[in-house]
Amino acid sequence: MRTGREWTYSVNQTTYSYLNAPQEHEYELKITVTDSTITQGVVTYSLVLATRNSAEEDWEVNQSWSAQVRGHEAIQNESNVTRVKMVFPVGKTTVWNGNLYNDEPPFLEDYVTSADQQLCRIENFDESKELSSGLNFNSTLTVVISNLIDPIIGQDVQKEIYARHVGLIVKDVTQLVYCNQGSCSGLQQGIRYTQTLTSYVP
Repeated sequence: MRTGREWTYSVNQTTYSYLNAPQEHEYELKITVTDSTITQGVVTYSLVLATRNSAEEDWEVNQSWSAQVRGHEAIQNESNVTRVKMVFPVGKTTVWNGNLYNDEPPFLEDYVTSADQQLCRIENFDESKELSSGLNFNSTLTVVISNLIDPIIGQDVQKEIYARHVGLIVKDVTQLVYCNQGSCSGLQQGIRYTQTLTSYVP
């Protein structure tokens, strides 16, 4: 990572509610590395997130994150929640606790998880990937952050695909809570979110 790097994504987000019909929203997201500081030998990078509804609109800055590599951990602070995005060296059998530095409650509070289910893990290590945007990458891996599915409670499925020397190229999130009683029985509440890289400045 370095100052000046930039990633632009297309985002498709569908919001589900017990009370209303699903609402779909498509927009663009740009993440830019704007600055870096060094404290006790650790480099912290400042990330600025901006969005727009179409290419004809100006970018609107709406969030600031930070990222650093601390020891063998790649750490990112997202909206004041610190997450371990990856650990090094990384391989097919690498696992780690992505929530090591935060106490964020689980999305599915009624889902009883095992210790293994709480860990991030790797899938599709060192595989080529062609995106719907037309971009191609020779070496990618998938980080499975969560893969919890229950036919009664709901689902929390989160996966991120990274390309070598590029970074995040796809982010998929499905977080739904099912209603099984009363007037909302059979309905679901939550989001489906897909973020796909369309261009980048290396």
